Amino acid sequence: MRQFDRMRYEWRIGWALCGLLALADTTAAFPVSGAAWSEAQWEQHCRAVRTSYNQTAPLLTDRLTVQSDDPRFLDFASWVWANKIIEHQVEQVGGTEWNGPTNGVIFHWAPGSRWETHTLVPFDRAIHHIAGEHYWQDNMFAEFFERFGPVKGINIGERLSMETPPTWAQFLHHIGGPESPYYRYVFHQESRIDPIRRMVTMVGGQGVAFEYTFDHYLGEVKEVLTDCKAYQFFELYDRYGRGFASKAGWAGQPVPER
Repeated sequence: MRQFDRMRYEWRIGWALCGLLALADTTAAFPVSGAAWSEAQWEQHCRAVRTSYNQTAPLLTDRLTVQSDDPRFLDFASWVWANKIIEHQVEQVGGTEWNGPTNGVIFHWAPGSRWETHTLVPFDRAIHHIAGEHYWQDNMFAEFFERFGPVKGINIGERLSMETPPTWAQFLHHIGGPESPYYRYVFHQESRIDPIRRMVTMVGGQGVAFEYTFDHYLGEVKEVLTDCKAYQFFELYDRYGRGFASKAGWAGQPVPER
């Protein structure tokens, strides 16, 4: 086999294997920092935990069963926020400084924490997330879009396509590439929880704000947490009771006057 043909063959085999890994479960193969706990570590910590949420059986390691109508939900959401569990950044297609899958967009969750992980989000969902929820406009990233024509002050979804430049892959490299000044800036996080309207206000870099219903917010939390990975919340709730995370004052203590 000629050298060029062999190289091309090996390249195709490599990407085919990446594709198979992505279809199976790529999350376990994603690189994370030393702060992240492995699945085995989570199971070890959860094995002996018994709370009012799981009095007779170990906490589930494969899913989160908390519901948005649970009386503990406000405390749960506040605990998630305090631990920065669903903060996430968007990586370039194929991963940032590592060889990852290219059949979706990689979200890097809870960087630098024990919950740190990656998930592969389908392109259509990621595009809705970035263009539809963040409301990013091309004039917010003028240095990128002006290379492809006049900046128009319109949603980036109207400027980007999958095939014709400027493409989504090019834009994701611009904000998620290793040299990008946006890499740790265009991530989203909570800014307010409204228990009356049952909404969570999020900010998504560049000062853009948008809202999630409690159910939508919980859907994002489930990308990262299982019952086991929330075991410390259940322990704290049992110890301090309702309002321990959602109300001012630690462990029911009055807030100091100023």
